[in-house]
Amino acid sequence: MQLWSAACGGCGGACLEEGKVNTALKVNERLDLFFDLVSRDAFVVDMPSQSRKRIPGPVLSEPDIWIAQSTALVTRGSTGQNDHPGLQVTPRQPWREPLFLWLYVTVAVSLLLRISIFNFESGDFRLYLSHWYDWFIEHGRWRGLGKLTEQFANYPPLYMYFVSLSTLLPLPKLYAIKLISIGSDYVVAAYVWRLLQREFPKNQRAWVAITIFLFLPTVVMNGALWAQCDVIYVGGFVASLSYLLENRPRAALIAFGLSCSLKPQAIFWCPLLAGLFVSGRLPWKWIWIPGAVYAACGIPAMLAGRPVLDVLAYWGRVENTPGLTLGATNWYQWVFEQYPEIFWWPGVVLTLGATAVFVLWMNENRAKQSDQNRWLVSLALLSVLFPPFLLPGMHERYFFAADVLSVIYAFYVAGGWRVTALVQTASAFTYLPYLFSKEVIPRTLLPLAIVVALVLVVRDLVQGSKTDGKQEKRA
Repeated sequence: MQLWSAACGGCGGACLEEGKVNTALKVNERLDLFFDLVSRDAFVVDMPSQSRKRIPGPVLSEPDIWIAQSTALVTRGSTGQNDHPGLQVTPRQPWREPLFLWLYVTVAVSLLLRISIFNFESGDFRLYLSHWYDWFIEHGRWRGLGKLTEQFANYPPLYMYFVSLSTLLPLPKLYAIKLISIGSDYVVAAYVWRLLQREFPKNQRAWVAITIFLFLPTVVMNGALWAQCDVIYVGGFVASLSYLLENRPRAALIAFGLSCSLKPQAIFWCPLLAGLFVSGRLPWKWIWIPGAVYAACGIPAMLAGRPVLDVLAYWGRVENTPGLTLGATNWYQWVFEQYPEIFWWPGVVLTLGATAVFVLWMNENRAKQSDQNRWLVSLALLSVLFPPFLLPGMHERYFFAADVLSVIYAFYVAGGWRVTALVQTASAFTYLPYLFSKEVIPRTLLPLAIVVALVLVVRDLVQGSKTDGKQEKRA
């Protein structure tokens, strides 16, 4: 009681019995005694500058004045009221420690999970990636870029820059190459967070989304296990979608240009962009940007000595892999592989036809959409879902873009988690035969999951357009 009287002054501690804060606060030197007496249940109090004139006590030093003026802690009585006219009492803001703890645990555990499977060597690493790494060790990190040939490394120059730089790491080549993709996992996670945080700023959906993304089976297996780099070009899709929702068309096209500089599978994003150009969402004057980004990414290789046409004409020389399907869970799983010449072109024609319908439907229904963000996310998923399902020569990894975008779709569209589960099931189980020679679910059944996912996405788009159209007519 004597200690409280010394800090509070004037009331002799009677304010404790009444459950109130004394109106005359006396600040001792450096406020040590005051802070020692504060209970856990407190208010954060802003103290205006004029309040210093009302506070009796010794002369304060400049640090003491700053402390007293900025914040003070006042014990809350039974009434929960502030009796001091010079103090503005506001509730203490909730501590965000659980949120940061969640993020810390998510990043730490996801990293440990990836590190735990670092030693796995896939067939692609042994046949290709390992030799590319050795090439730069033997020929030099810079000169090696100029001596690369299409026959030795069939990836565009941008990814080869990453492989060249990975030789600088003081790590075994398996770890160094896998770090390229693992680092990209967390860059893409940041864009996933950005997409969800923009749409749902007042809840924790963004944090849940990045947690799901970082632990998605195909995301973990693709980079940390398989040493593949699909997450990098798909990251361009996610960034492009984020910029589209922010009405930043040039940034969206730059991100797409980076995807084009990494993998030919960037073509899966073309139906969406074509629909946006035709519908007027993207200005035609910026259509040159992806090509310019692609050319710019090839400049280091050209400066290193690689022929200009060899770099710029990479897409024109891409050859389709023989066979109707290379593990992809598409409709070719139900077709006789003995007759590829019969069924190859129908797949191309179906894809072109579906793309034309997709673009025309976008142009027809753009103005009817009340929720443009949900509509655009749904179209983005559909754009990367139907091409690998219809085209021939697809690998099992070519649904990776759909794996990632379906996570975003699950948060934007009610019931979208069903699509996420279907796409992830089809993709994850088709990885297993290649990586572990284990077919848990027959591949002929897995395309059914993709078919159902396609139906659900299309149904949601069509129903959303009808609902918005009716509301527009009533208005």
